[in-house]
Amino acid sequence: MRIINAPVWLALAALLGGCQSMEGERDGDIYYAPAAAYAMDLSINTFRGEVVLDERCDSLGGSSTFWDGSGRQFRIDYLRIENHPLIGAPRFASDMTLLNLVLNNYLRERVATAPLVTSVEAVHREFLQDSTPRALFAVVSLDVDGQRAPGSRAVDGTHYYGFLLFRQGEMIYVVQHRQPVLMPEKMKAVLLRLADAMEIPGRLRSDTDVERLRRALSRMAPQGKSEPARLCSAAAQGESS
Repeated sequence: MRIINAPVWLALAALLGGCQSMEGERDGDIYYAPAAAYAMDLSINTFRGEVVLDERCDSLGGSSTFWDGSGRQFRIDYLRIENHPLIGAPRFASDMTLLNLVLNNYLRERVATAPLVTSVEAVHREFLQDSTPRALFAVVSLDVDGQRAPGSRAVDGTHYYGFLLFRQGEMIYVVQHRQPVLMPEKMKAVLLRLADAMEIPGRLRSDTDVERLRRALSRMAPQGKSEPARLCSAAAQGESS
């Protein structure tokens, strides 16, 4: 796996939240995440068909959740190491210590506490020693009871979520994907392809970029809704808008 500062490079959106949506043109349309966290060409073949995207963010980081034309779900979170509650370790801790802490805190504080989830188990975990930077890969099984949240349209049963975590600079990235059955090697391959499609860092979103996002949101707004959801705060992410 190559995860470097050059263009060589979701799962849990319903449980963890989201706020905006846009549809990729699938022809070289580049998505720039807030705070210049990363950039991604939405035409990559990891996605099947057009891409719908939700994003959320705050001063500590953010997330972008993608659904492709087949309804498959992907997610990329980026967490600022300093002061982030999901990290909770000194900055001088080793990368592997940080990645393990982030994964454990995800499972304990976000996944296990979701109202639909009845049980959580890490069924596979490994360090990818040959990656640059080194990364942590894991697959987690969730048992879901849709009756706990009527109207959520959640599908009962066991779901499998893959996590690929790595550190780049002052950020930890958590690349995620959901699959209906346990296939660790296939899950790993999908997550690595998605990570390889990321360019880190991206760029701060310009006024033009923000306006393009706003137009896409407006096109997708439900009938009778004049204003789409707001984009992530430019002030909080250090962007120009």
